[in-house]
Amino acid sequence: MFTACVTGESEPVTPTILAHAGDPVRIHVFGAFNEQNQIFSIEGHEWPFKPNMEGADMLSSLQFGGSEYLDVFIKEGAGGPTHIPGDYVWENHRMPYAQAGQWGYLRVLPVGDRRILPLNSGEGSGRTAEIPTDGNAVPVSMLEKGR
Repeated sequence: MFTACVTGESEPVTPTILAHAGDPVRIHVFGAFNEQNQIFSIEGHEWPFKPNMEGADMLSSLQFGGSEYLDVFIKEGAGGPTHIPGDYVWENHRMPYAQAGQWGYLRVLPVGDRRILPLNSGEGSGRTAEIPTDGNAVPVSMLEKGR
């Protein structure tokens, strides 16, 4: 089924998502216009139906329609509940869509693998916010009072 989307080097031409074992992963899935519903899933992983809702139902696949989106936030971390490195297939469970290329890998790397930087490594070139010196800053006391 997947052979049409694999190059000669056995790597898919579809997107591969990289993460270290245990890292939280967030995937945004968007349904382009279509009259047929589709089903997104990632093998070996679950995510809450509502990402920021305490006690939300946990899902391993979810249906979505045209112009709908899914916010797949795997808080437990890449590699499932036991953080096992390896390749996990994400796909559209509707067979014609999977055959057309709507699938790929969530490649979970061992902790310490340097193919990607670890989260919160401090190795980025980020900056912190600066307080404007022109006097237009909103005092924190007003923000705390909801003004």
